[in-house]
Amino acid sequence: MQPESTPPESTQPESARLGSAPPETVPPSKKTVEERKAILAQQIQMAVVQGGRVESQSENMAVIVTGKPVNHLLHFLVGVFTCGLWWIAWLVIAITGGEKRQVITVDEFGNVLVQRT
Repeated sequence: MQPESTPPESTQPESARLGSAPPETVPPSKKTVEERKAILAQQIQMAVVQGGRVESQSENMAVIVTGKPVNHLLHFLVGVFTCGLWWIAWLVIAITGGEKRQVITVDEFGNVLVQRT
């Protein structure tokens, strides 16, 4: 007696096997200036809630700054009083600390691009 053979599974998706058409793709539409401003305002609001501040802004772009600038005069004077030992810590603080900027841009289709500088 021979074992029953099962038909091979189809590699096509079920919707293609049933004869239904694939969903139509809608091309992205351009946003109005007001819609782009609203998207940018929402992104700015989220950045400010996270501790940033607005350095500059235009219709479709904003620069957000986080952190505080390093007080180099203070670190220099502390280094003088510690015979230069503090300057090692100052170097690390100057490299890793300070202000960080990010540029938020909204393109004509409403896509948001955040560039960290």
